[in-house]
Amino acid sequence: MEFCSALWGLPFLGIILSVSLFPLLCHNFWNKYAGRVILFWSSLYLFFVAYLFGFFQFFLAVFEPIVTDYIPFIILISTLYILSGGIFIDFPKGYGPYFNVIFLFCGSIIAGFIGTTGATTLLIRPFLRSNSQRKYKTHLTVFFIFLIANIGGVTTPLGDPPLFIGFLKGIDFFWFIKNLYPFLLNTAFILCALFFAIDFTLFKFETTPTETINGSTFVIRGVKNLFLMALVLLIVVFCNFKSCILLSGHEFSVSSILRNSLLILISLISLKTTPPEIRHANCFSFASVKEVAELFAGIFITVTPIIHILRQGMNGAFKCIFEWIAPNGEFIAKKCFWASGLLSSVLDNAPTFLIFFHLAGGDASILMTNKSHILTAFSISTVFMGALTYIGNAPNLMAKSISDDYGVKVPSFLGYLIWSFSILLPVFTIISWSL
Repeated sequence: MEFCSALWGLPFLGIILSVSLFPLLCHNFWNKYAGRVILFWSSLYLFFVAYLFGFFQFFLAVFEPIVTDYIPFIILISTLYILSGGIFIDFPKGYGPYFNVIFLFCGSIIAGFIGTTGATTLLIRPFLRSNSQRKYKTHLTVFFIFLIANIGGVTTPLGDPPLFIGFLKGIDFFWFIKNLYPFLLNTAFILCALFFAIDFTLFKFETTPTETINGSTFVIRGVKNLFLMALVLLIVVFCNFKSCILLSGHEFSVSSILRNSLLILISLISLKTTPPEIRHANCFSFASVKEVAELFAGIFITVTPIIHILRQGMNGAFKCIFEWIAPNGEFIAKKCFWASGLLSSVLDNAPTFLIFFHLAGGDASILMTNKSHILTAFSISTVFMGALTYIGNAPNLMAKSISDDYGVKVPSFLGYLIWSFSILLPVFTIISWSL
């Protein structure tokens, strides 16, 4: 099945526009029928696949993205969500801007080693609880998404899927730390300074001089789930051998089957052994992960033709993109940075990284040396620019959903774009000048 026309991207665009506009134009309808809207666009795409290519290709259009990509993705997200929901961390309330900025900066560093998904699901609840007395909270979730759910993942292959893909393709584990850590520190310092200015100003307006820190102390419960979370990270890193089994003419990765089975087992152990009062204290429910699962099911299915066309490079319907990036066959780092990053903000960032990895030559040893500036450009952008939209990285939507559960007023899809574009684009422009 060969996708040649950019029109195949319309169902994916339909999902993006639906997520953007329906919550604003018809909020109640979207809350009630969001899953059916996603199903409509996915079905429209699959209908044309079946009509033009036949039932077998229709089957593959569902089977391949769901089994190969979506199921492992949602199992990992769900496992981390279940484990984090069994860990209750609480801080004294009332510290305000000083505590918040330190929390965000340290969380960004942690995300590089336990992953943006793990860091988000672990840290978003205690961060919101520590600010539960605050009147203005929208900026808290927004900057949490910027720093912990995205930018912090740039330092190691454990931090974010694009870098892990690079590691599997031969990029040295410590190359990322050596070459990308300065970008994390500089970006985190800029964003933390801006956050502090905003938070300090709002804090002065909403508090009185007599307010003090309450009498509560640091609390952590459900420690066994921390050990299970560490086990999950070890499974993800080391369960990546290349053996396959053949069933009905299709190859299935043994490591993927084993990894998914172990993650499901860990989830069941956590659900069985964690005291219910811990999950109740965390306002735990499956509604948040259900919202993520429905949206990304549609995205994984409808994004397939776009990824196929992008992989065609100069020979595909999007060749204008690649002609702009490499006008004479040589990649320009600044243009590579913006093209790969903006694509990652609406597409899955791991395939985007892989596409640019191969377009840049696909040789890890050359990319780490002679073309290190190119590798640096699309490594940073595919991680950082996931923060531009809610769908740019799965933890973004998870942080939004959990914030909703805690009663925090979070921006709509378009509202978030105003925040991210006004704050992040100037920062990313500064980064691109340094490449």
